[in-house]
Amino acid sequence: MQKVERLLNSTKKHLFNRYICQIMTLLAAIPMFLISNVAFAEADPVCPSGHAMYYLGSKSTTTAPKATLSWSAAGNSSTTYSFDSGLKLVLSFSDINFIRTGYPEVSSFAGVTTNALNMRHGSEKIDVNHRLTATINKPVTKYGFVVQDLDANAAGRYTESVSIVTTGGSFSNFANNFTVSNSNKTITANQWANCSPSSPCNFNIEWGAQSANTPFVTTHGNPYSGASTTTSTGDHLVGYSDFYFCLAPPKLIVKKALSGTRVNTNDQFEIAVSGGSLAANSFTTTGTGSTITNGTSATITLAESTNYTITERVMNGTTLGDIANYNATYVCSNATTGSTTVMPTTAMSYNPTTKTRSFTLSNVTYGDEITCTITNSANYVFSGTVFNDNGNVSNPSKDDISSKYLNNSLYFNGKYDSPTESGIPFTTGHTITLNKCAGDSGTFSPQTVNIGNDGTYSFSLTPAQVGSYTRLCVTQNEPSNYTYSVDTTSDVRQINIINSQYNYPSNDFGDVIQANAALVLIKSQYIHDCSLNNLATISVNYEGSASSAYSIKPISGIVPGQCIAYRIEAINRGNISLADIVIKDRLQSKNDSNNSLITSTLVNPIPIGENSGTPSFATNSVSIGNNGTVITNTFSLGATTATRRQAIRFNTKYGTTANTQ
Repeated sequence: MQKVERLLNSTKKHLFNRYICQIMTLLAAIPMFLISNVAFAEADPVCPSGHAMYYLGSKSTTTAPKATLSWSAAGNSSTTYSFDSGLKLVLSFSDINFIRTGYPEVSSFAGVTTNALNMRHGSEKIDVNHRLTATINKPVTKYGFVVQDLDANAAGRYTESVSIVTTGGSFSNFANNFTVSNSNKTITANQWANCSPSSPCNFNIEWGAQSANTPFVTTHGNPYSGASTTTSTGDHLVGYSDFYFCLAPPKLIVKKALSGTRVNTNDQFEIAVSGGSLAANSFTTTGTGSTITNGTSATITLAESTNYTITERVMNGTTLGDIANYNATYVCSNATTGSTTVMPTTAMSYNPTTKTRSFTLSNVTYGDEITCTITNSANYVFSGTVFNDNGNVSNPSKDDISSKYLNNSLYFNGKYDSPTESGIPFTTGHTITLNKCAGDSGTFSPQTVNIGNDGTYSFSLTPAQVGSYTRLCVTQNEPSNYTYSVDTTSDVRQINIINSQYNYPSNDFGDVIQANAALVLIKSQYIHDCSLNNLATISVNYEGSASSAYSIKPISGIVPGQCIAYRIEAINRGNISLADIVIKDRLQSKNDSNNSLITSTLVNPIPIGENSGTPSFATNSVSIGNNGTVITNTFSLGATTATRRQAIRFNTKYGTTANTQ
């Protein structure tokens, strides 16, 4: 510390001799000073591994980005130092007392400091003659600087001290000529140690991690009790140099939020971040309904100039859901003010193959503390499967009424019994349409989708699209060449919209091939001499002789003029009731499409329905004595043993003429 002495010219010679003596003493003590300098000189700046250093000073031992330690103008109270990516360090002085003109300034003050930001004061007694504040516009993991020439002088009546005001700071690398007090927050020069560049007593002040724009504050003063509070007996100067700070690699936290409730009450959201050499990472939410727990990722360390992809998908247990069933928005914010990193705003992109959504975060930089929150809101989801309702029957046959049909509860029951049954593969033109139901008013934009190769379909609609409708209808549109042309369910399904319910699954459509149709018609015949007057008296023996019972065996030896009584049995071999059944049987007619050789006519006894007259016969059914078509009225068949069968009987007379041409 420089002492400005007021000396008379008459004393110069005496002082010269005294200083010569001191120089000789100093030369003798050089080895000791060298050891002292090594042990107690300030340390070079060091950052935690992987963190970026920014340096303000003149050292050449660091490759960190540097700014030149200068001052905006001598006497000004603050200066701003700019680095890359909008990074700024501001040094400012306040509470300045007893300052000499032209200070603060940056220089190597002769015999006192080296490349330092200097403050020069009179030696009046005061606890704070200036306050030094540093602010950095990004969060730092470390900040520090070097204090030069904090010393004491008896003639000048000062013992300089520095106090740490901002919590977390500490002194280090100081020699034995200092006393630390105030819970290690104040350092004071011992009486009467004096410093110089050749005998430095520099030391470090450093802080650990602090948030952006934290004021790092120290104060300087002359607390010497022997000093005057009004009169200076000599100036003292202190220097500050080698300012540095450390920035952590960019950090990312991803959060999940839910507006409203889930599509499926147990849906969980899985979020993953990928890019560069980032290790595999993800987190999965917990909770049900509208509650999200475990909705925040760990803090993820990123690298500069690297693109990162944040991806979300939805899981229901171990089953992959479709994130398209949810609307998604996201907001990214940077807790680091002044960062030049541009937060992404482009809408998340959807991948139909992986059923995921994602967005990209790019060009992050050191010190960034980014939080991205993805918010989902449920869409209305209407889905189902077009399935083969065959109960896994092998070797299908349209006339089979064996136990593989009659005792198969999964066959033709109108229910999708997975995994026994499976979806019907897509055929060109096979679509499902979602629309308002017939008779409903209002404007609804219908949507049509192809079924998938596994027979599934799905519609995802926003609440705005559904609007105030309390029901919607899905319709199966079957192509003209459709193999599974027999329906086990209606081709139109009504879906009732329930408040706060978004998922409407299992709107399934069941179909089978013709060979697996539920309705089986068995036609049997009984040949007689036309003397029969009660059709009900003839027994049924399908495998017997047609001359003794109703039989499915071929007739042989019939001649014109005989009669044939027919029995047609309708059997429901499925597990759902069949309605609106009509039996039609056209009597053979000479030269008809089957090239019949004779014409048969309906004769007495009158046709009957076996179940107390049911099925009955339509008014347009052929009348007695005529050739035409036997037609029943509509009837139904149940799905139980007692209700699954109905039969009709009628009598015909085999024609008496034959065309042999």
